[in-house]
Amino acid sequence: HGTGTLAGDPIELAAASSVFAPSRSAQNPLIVGSIKSNIGHSENAAGISGLIKAIMAVETGTIPGNPTFIDPNPKIDFVGLKVKATRTAIPWPSNLASRIASVNSFGYGGSNAHVVIQDGASFVGKANKIYGSSFTASTSFLDDDDEQVASSPQLLVFSANDEESMKMYVKVLQAHLINPRVNIRPEDLAHTLLRRSRLFNRGFLVSKSTTLDYGSLVVGKKNVDAPRIGFVFTGQGAQGIRAR
Repeated sequence: HGTGTLAGDPIELAAASSVFAPSRSAQNPLIVGSIKSNIGHSENAAGISGLIKAIMAVETGTIPGNPTFIDPNPKIDFVGLKVKATRTAIPWPSNLASRIASVNSFGYGGSNAHVVIQDGASFVGKANKIYGSSFTASTSFLDDDDEQVASSPQLLVFSANDEESMKMYVKVLQAHLINPRVNIRPEDLAHTLLRRSRLFNRGFLVSKSTTLDYGSLVVGKKNVDAPRIGFVFTGQGAQGIRAR
C-alpha cells in the first residue's frame, strides 16, 4: 500500500519484515513496493489497484518497480529489515517453487486488510496435450469405461433465467455426461461452465468427476428485497449531507 508518510512507512515495513523476512538471508531480501508509486493516490480504489498489481506481477513473473523511489526514508533500515525497493522492474526469482505476493491496504477510517496471492501453476498440473470434442471417438486415448477424475474437487457453476430452467439444464448435462462416448476432463468442464453467460438464477456443484450428483446441487436464493443505496466518500471531509 505505502502510506507515503515518514511515520507510516517505517511501521508498515517493520511489520512486513517481522512476518516475511526473519528466515531470509541478506542476499535474498523481501522485495517491497507501492501502488502509489505507479498510479498515484487512488483513494477508494487504492486497495483493488494494489491487488490488481500483485496479481499481474504473479502472473507475468515480473516485479514492478517504484519510479518515484528516489530518496529512501532515513527511518527505514532496509539492510537490517532485509527488505528492498527497486525503481525498475525486475524478474521474479526463478529458484522458487511458487510465486507469492501479499498486499497491505490501510483505510483512512481504520479499516485494514491484508491478502496473500499465490500463482496457480503450483496447484495445476501440466495441461493434457490431447484435445477433442466432448464426443471423442471410441479410438480416443481413453477406454470407454474409463472415467476421468480430477486431482482436486472442481467447482461446477450453473445459471439460468429461472430456477426450474437451471435445474433442467443440470439434469440434461448430467444425462449427457454419462454417455460412454463422452470423455471430458473435470477441469475442462469446470472451465467451460465458468466461461458461460451469467444469468440471474445460479447454482453450483463440487465434484472430482463428471458424474454429477444432482442431489448435491446448491441453488442460490434470489433477493426479493430492493437493494439499499450505498455511498462511497473520499474520507477527506467531503461527506456533507448536501455534498454533490
